[in-house]
Amino acid sequence: MAFIDLHAHYPMHTQFPPRVGSDVSDEGKKLEFFVANQLLNFVSGHPRVTLTEFEAGSPGGAGSVLYDPDDEFFRDAKPRPVAFQNLLAQIENVEKEIAASHGAVAIAKNPADVNRFFQANQRFLFHCMEGAFAFGGDPGNVAKAAAQGVAYVIIAHLFFRGVATCANAFPFLPDELFAVLNPDQDAKTGLTPLGEEIVSEVFRNRMLVDITHCSDLARADIFRIAKNFPGSPVISSHNGVQHQSAYPLNLSDDTLRQIADTGGVMGVILYPHWLRQPAEQIFGADGFPVLFQTIQHIGDVVGFDHVAIGSDLDGFIKPVKGCETYAQTPALESAVRARFPNDADKILSGNVLRVLNAGWKGV
Repeated sequence: MAFIDLHAHYPMHTQFPPRVGSDVSDEGKKLEFFVANQLLNFVSGHPRVTLTEFEAGSPGGAGSVLYDPDDEFFRDAKPRPVAFQNLLAQIENVEKEIAASHGAVAIAKNPADVNRFFQANQRFLFHCMEGAFAFGGDPGNVAKAAAQGVAYVIIAHLFFRGVATCANAFPFLPDELFAVLNPDQDAKTGLTPLGEEIVSEVFRNRMLVDITHCSDLARADIFRIAKNFPGSPVISSHNGVQHQSAYPLNLSDDTLRQIADTGGVMGVILYPHWLRQPAEQIFGADGFPVLFQTIQHIGDVVGFDHVAIGSDLDGFIKPVKGCETYAQTPALESAVRARFPNDADKILSGNVLRVLNAGWKGV
């Protein structure tokens, strides 16, 4: 039994701030992360994704999400050059911590590593980026991230930061207020010229492009650029579907078909808010059944070759009941195998393996 999670925030609990580049004091930034994690992430004061939790969970791997909220929150629309230094420092911090695990967990830097670790039941992480603002406004930094072994890049995120317009990903925040919080986001824009350059460079450097958090226009621009790179899958690493949960953030059936046409995959998020309808948020269902409804719908629309799990654990979510820390992933795996016995291997690992091998060069 093995499981590959497309999207988990392992770095969220690692050393902060990075060694370089912050205009917030070290202690101030540590306090920011401590408060945010305690209020929005951790369970009983502890991270959901740590080496201890990971070792207690199912054998396999996870996309380890590189993200520094200080480079996104309370900033203007212009990307900060120092954000890329912070990204590199975060990679360094994560790899130091993994090295200290003395082989319990490894870092996969290319598809061959992933295949080897997976076959050996060696637990592993692979780097991914949430928010192309972390390139610091310089498309030349894309190749440098690729040289660090980054597997995929989520182009947009929570706020417009000069690269791509984004969908509202704040639970219970009205779209009208979200627009107020994004005054520089133009409703007629998808990718900016900078965003077009970055997306092309991500494809060119053989990393996967991730459309999660993108507006409809930004998604359309990405699929247009993808046509110039045949054989490069487009993914959505952690999301829901509009059929089950009618939010603009979630994917329409047409978008699912576009992902499938590239050979890509959608990772279903373990967050009930994005898996159930707006009217069901107060007393709606929780647990694995809401996850299964979304998996089934994707299977009905494009087949089970294009669905995976992207947990988003420790990504400022309250997970579905039954898999609230990484130590509970065996329960998730068993439930998926019981509900989808003929397709469980694809859903739990096979589709992610295929996409990583097809679209990621690595180092």
